Amino acid sequence: MPNILDQLNQNTVAFDLSDRDEITLTGRDRATFLHGFTTNDIKKLQPGMGCEAFVPTIKGKTLGHLFIFATEDRLLLDTVPGAAEVLLPHLDRYLITEDVQLSNTTSDRSLFLMAGKTAENTMTELSEGADSLAFNHWKPIEHSELTGSIRKVDWLNESAFQISVPADDRQKIIDWFGKQQISVCPNEDFERVRIASGFPMFGQDFSEENLAQEVDRTSQAISFTKGCYLGQEPIARIDALGHVNKLIRGFRCENTDSSIQPEKLIGANLIAEDSTEAKVIGGITSAAQNPDTHEILAIGWVRREFAEPDTKLVVMIDGQTIPVQVR
Repeated sequence: MPNILDQLNQNTVAFDLSDRDEITLTGRDRATFLHGFTTNDIKKLQPGMGCEAFVPTIKGKTLGHLFIFATEDRLLLDTVPGAAEVLLPHLDRYLITEDVQLSNTTSDRSLFLMAGKTAENTMTELSEGADSLAFNHWKPIEHSELTGSIRKVDWLNESAFQISVPADDRQKIIDWFGKQQISVCPNEDFERVRIASGFPMFGQDFSEENLAQEVDRTSQAISFTKGCYLGQEPIARIDALGHVNKLIRGFRCENTDSSIQPEKLIGANLIAEDSTEAKVIGGITSAAQNPDTHEILAIGWVRREFAEPDTKLVVMIDGQTIPVQVR
């Protein structure tokens, strides 16, 4: 059977992401309220539109990473597993007289990610015109046996779409995948694809310790014209200064004799190739074996001056010096 990267390059595959959290905002003031606590322009969203955004702290650090989708009567916030435990009380703390209701709707739906070379054509089987969606825009599923939504997301190197269906329709969408000969792949395959694509995950690759611009999703997730919001001042100040001191990057790590398991790299420090002092200039946060080569693909952070593609670094594992290259 072809490895997961080959499958993506040839066909369409699906990943079950139902463990991701979903927060729903309803009420007349939902957009204005959320606008004041996220980095992107929520007030401009019309039904069928969406955006990526950070939830910053007052110091401009990342409390959460969201994909927000607007419907006629609600905002749906897609985020990483467990995030609702932090974000719901954070948002609720600032609710005073606004007409906004916050709820954790994770268990109300099943969520899948469809991706691959033929994914755009496959989407048209569920909804005409879905192949031409803009990133983070969505359409309702138009199928005689299925209800839900299709959302195009900018996560992977290949075209990718979230498929959200009511939890009661979970088996129906799985059966539909089977009829289309679409494999539902395990979570470790999604991790491999995510890491190969350089898509960082909140809680794994960045956290509340990171400034929003360090995640390097600024063009996708931060508006500098939207007006005031919690954490705006430090984020705007960084933009005015021109840079942060470190950035999240993808890496290639040599593993020619296959002696290093990818998980051993997680938490390892990066050092400049020509360093005589072994000064730490970065670290690995996610790692997975490249199924096509002996390389280990990774995500991590590195100081800005070492962040250019093809920059050569090293990492020390079990007394071995392993060459690393910025992707």
